[in-house]
Amino acid sequence: LNMKMLKRIDNYLNERKYKIILNENMINIENYDEIINFTLTNISVKCSDKVINIDGTNLTISKMFEKEVLITGNVTSIRINQLNKT
Repeated sequence: LNMKMLKRIDNYLNERKYKIILNENMINIENYDEIINFTLTNISVKCSDKVINIDGTNLTISKMFEKEVLITGNVTSIRINQLNKT
C-alpha cells in the first residue's frame, strides 16, 4: 500500500468527528458518545460537545454499535445544540 492509501485508512479508522447521515425515515449517527434520552417521540444523542435531538413519532433505535447508531421512524425535526461548558 502506498502512503496516501495508508493515510486514508488511518483517517477512516481513527475518525473522531461525529457524522449524521440522513435518509428517508432513517438517521445514522457515527462517532456518538452516548444516548441521553430515548422515547417513541424523542431521542437525544451526545456527540462531543453537542447534543443531537431528534423528534418524531415511532422512533426506534434499529441498530446500535459501539460508535454508530441507526434511528428509524417518522422524523419531524432534528436540532443540534451546543452543550454548556461548566
